[in-house]
Amino acid sequence: MKLVERKYIDIQKWNDAISNSEVENVFMYAWYLDSVCSHWRALITEDYKTILPVPYTKKLGVRQMIQAPFTREYDIIGNEFNWSEVISFLASDFKSIHFRNQNKGLAGSEKVRTHQLLSLKDDYQNSYSTNAKRILKKVNGYTIEAAKNPLIVLDLFRENVAHKVDTISKQDLIVLEKLMNTALDLKKGELLVVKENKAIVAAGFFLFDKHRVTYLKGASTESSKKAGAMYYLMNQAMLRYQSDFSTFDFGGSDIEKVAEFYHKFGAEDRTYYDYSIDDLPFWFKTLKKLKR
Repeated sequence: MKLVERKYIDIQKWNDAISNSEVENVFMYAWYLDSVCSHWRALITEDYKTILPVPYTKKLGVRQMIQAPFTREYDIIGNEFNWSEVISFLASDFKSIHFRNQNKGLAGSEKVRTHQLLSLKDDYQNSYSTNAKRILKKVNGYTIEAAKNPLIVLDLFRENVAHKVDTISKQDLIVLEKLMNTALDLKKGELLVVKENKAIVAAGFFLFDKHRVTYLKGASTESSKKAGAMYYLMNQAMLRYQSDFSTFDFGGSDIEKVAEFYHKFGAEDRTYYDYSIDDLPFWFKTLKKLKR
């Protein structure tokens, strides 16, 4: 197991290791990490048989492993090392280690998280709630089409959602635009827009993996939201992708109302865990507090 800088990573072997794995983790491909991380290294064994990305920040000489923005979790691909060995290995080089993973009990500080999934096999629409079916039956006057400009969804988000969310910064939105543009260029994602009388009222961005399509981010106007535009968007997306993908990943949320919306489509919760190991020096913590 070696810690390798991004510039020395064989990207073809890295991406092949992920695409050939049974694990579905779109967040680990090199193109994705390059879009959302200023710095990342990776733990790699011989011939890329086992790999793990290590995104990090470096401030005042202090390195911290981070869970990069717009990534849900990291997986170890392969079986030549485990999380216990990873944590021990990284502890000497990183004063703070933050990551999310599906395995329970990996470190002392553990927070339970959830996201929502729906199988697109068989007649998945039978699992829609009565409320969702009623709203979709009433929705009319909308059309949906693919678009190429991520600013569509970003502008909708800024105007209608950003003031309600304090976890996404202006810098995060710059990163998100870069990510969506890269996904579009590589045909690893698609932007769908909902129109009413030629006016765009809702939009959502969807990422593609081997068998899974993942909802990355979306937004709608307040009036169209009340009229069911997001129900329409999700339903149309599932209809569009069901022939090419077996799983629809809603991206997930611990926010009760958002999770409840996904549950109305029959989505089921999947649990994963948020880990933080903090060995930051006292002077660094003090400076962080002063900056706040």
